Amino acid sequence: MNVLVPLNNAEHVVDYINAGAGEFYMGFYDREWNEKFGEYADINRLTGFREKANPYDFEMVLQFIQKMKEKQRPLYITFNASCYSKEAFQYLEQYFVRLKDANVDGVIVSCVELVNLAKAIGIPSVISTIAGIYNSDMARFYADHGTKRIILPRDLSLSEIESITKNVPDMEYEVFMMRNGCAFSDSNCLGMHRTEMCSICSSITKADNEILVKDDNFANRHAAELNNMIYNQYFHNAACGLCSIYRFLQMGIVAGKIVGRSDDWEGVCRDIEYIRENVGIARSCKDEEEYLRRMVFPKDRNQVCKLGLSCYYPEVRFV
Repeated sequence: MNVLVPLNNAEHVVDYINAGAGEFYMGFYDREWNEKFGEYADINRLTGFREKANPYDFEMVLQFIQKMKEKQRPLYITFNASCYSKEAFQYLEQYFVRLKDANVDGVIVSCVELVNLAKAIGIPSVISTIAGIYNSDMARFYADHGTKRIILPRDLSLSEIESITKNVPDMEYEVFMMRNGCAFSDSNCLGMHRTEMCSICSSITKADNEILVKDDNFANRHAAELNNMIYNQYFHNAACGLCSIYRFLQMGIVAGKIVGRSDDWEGVCRDIEYIRENVGIARSCKDEEEYLRRMVFPKDRNQVCKLGLSCYYPEVRFV
């Protein structure tokens, strides 16, 4: 299982590789796109965070493709916005043509129209979690349309993931592994990822709280306020799927994804090392029980692990 890493800091690519990064993905910003389609038309899911999440323009992306070829690491480019206008679809074609000429390893896309466009131009496609592949029928649909890899939603259970991989085996699968979980389904979220309160999750967490309690007394209000505090602080703020690695190796999962296009490079490196070490341990274990006994946990496991609120796959915690 390769460690898939956001290429968010060109100065530390070598650090990522030395830590164990096997693949990279990145988005880009384009001011001409913004001028043509407006401030709220996204190229990818994090366009709204501007250069914080997509620090490089398209010309730099083309240069990175060549640099990553030299380092023998695949690089995937994101086009996974929740929606595109007809005119935007037509505009995206010029990016795909130039990426084809640069011999890109693939594009991460959010809909079948872009899968078809990538296939017509001759570049591999990876279907994003934005498409919501929640069952085998949907996986087969995209396999039949020629996509190379499916990124499975982070809110699927391990048994659901296993069912999909067994029923549609002729496909690469990628799962979420570390950092930046989400309380909602990406594919069913109609909010936008922006610094403004446009996304559902940020609107909830940044808004003033008003807690209504049935049978409002000291004990009930205390319990409700404590529950609210715990969930705001720990629910998927430092998401982790390390416990699930043994099982994912048995399923043949190709890549474990580290989220965090706007995160600090040292934190990303630390997560790469966790995944790399645990993959090595899992490969040497005779069963999952041995793996869970020997695995390397995050240093802050008392906060991250004990409540179980930051688990991508909580069902593996107590097998």
